[in-house]
Amino acid sequence: MTAPASVFHGVEVPESLLAAEMQHHQAGSFAESRKQAGRALAVRAVLLDLARRNGVKAVPQKNADGQEETQEEALIREALSSALDPEPATADEIRAVYDAHPEGFHSPDLVEASHILLSPSGDAPGDWDDALGLAAGLVTQLAGDPGAFARLAAAHSACASASEGGALGQLGPGDVVAPVWDALMSLDVGGVTAQPVRSRYGWHILRLDQRESGQRLPFEYVKSHIAMRLDSKAWSIAALELIDQLLAQSAESLKLKLDSDGKLDLNGGTVARAGAMLGSVISNASAAYASLDEATRAIVHAAAERESAAPEEVLRTAINRFLAQADDELWTRVLSKFRDGEEPLAALLTIIVNQQLPPVRTSHTLISLRDRMNA
Repeated sequence: MTAPASVFHGVEVPESLLAAEMQHHQAGSFAESRKQAGRALAVRAVLLDLARRNGVKAVPQKNADGQEETQEEALIREALSSALDPEPATADEIRAVYDAHPEGFHSPDLVEASHILLSPSGDAPGDWDDALGLAAGLVTQLAGDPGAFARLAAAHSACASASEGGALGQLGPGDVVAPVWDALMSLDVGGVTAQPVRSRYGWHILRLDQRESGQRLPFEYVKSHIAMRLDSKAWSIAALELIDQLLAQSAESLKLKLDSDGKLDLNGGTVARAGAMLGSVISNASAAYASLDEATRAIVHAAAERESAAPEEVLRTAINRFLAQADDELWTRVLSKFRDGEEPLAALLTIIVNQQLPPVRTSHTLISLRDRMNA
């Protein structure tokens, strides 16, 4: 029995692979998460197919954390790299970005600061409350005697800076945890926090000793950075355009299938086989009509009488119309009924006939209805 599968952008995707991919796409609804996961897997398929068609070779690489790519990830990287070659940013474009952002491209603010750290003795809420009580008492002392900061730091701070009177030296963004940096940015030079500031290390009493605002960097200093950003953006846009083009081609060709491991299944999927069957049926509609079951043949025959056309021609038209209109949802429905049938062609034609042609309606006379009701 063939494993259940769905179709996204013309790519046949096993339900097991889709379920695993959905874990990486947290959306507002199950349907949206499924749609995003399906698109991601379809993108994987079309890029792996691009690598195959272009004869791309790739060696998996490791990132900064030592994690190695899979072979498929390496092929996708190389396929995109070899297929994309956007024009680099011009000197005028780079200068325009710099001129358009007069408040941008600044060096970071730098500060010199001191602190007193009161660490809790344990992780219990009571331990944190005790440390907060001590910190609040020190804040009160400093309010009356600001010059005691270094002495109190030496006596009470749990930081190695206690030996330096709490002095932390020069700091920039990222040198201290966010709550401490935000509190320092709110102080005037010489000011001390009116309330202890909590971080994962404990309670901080902070003093801002000096502040040096960032200065705008010269164009020559940042132009290579701007060029890199523009080139990266151009590459990303080109990659998205290529992916959209490949997905559109895939939706028309219906050739691609992923296996349960996320690799290209070169044996072809059920959708591809169904498309091939329909192509042969169009050229030999008489044999296809003869293969229909009695109920399905009756639908075709009724449509043929209404249209004064041959049943074979009605069937051929229905198939062509189906192929022109079929989307991923419809192909997925075809898969669910077609994949395990003993007579797949008959099953596929039954789906098409019921989807494209009106059902045969049985008319009843009043007498026949009365007889059936009284039976």
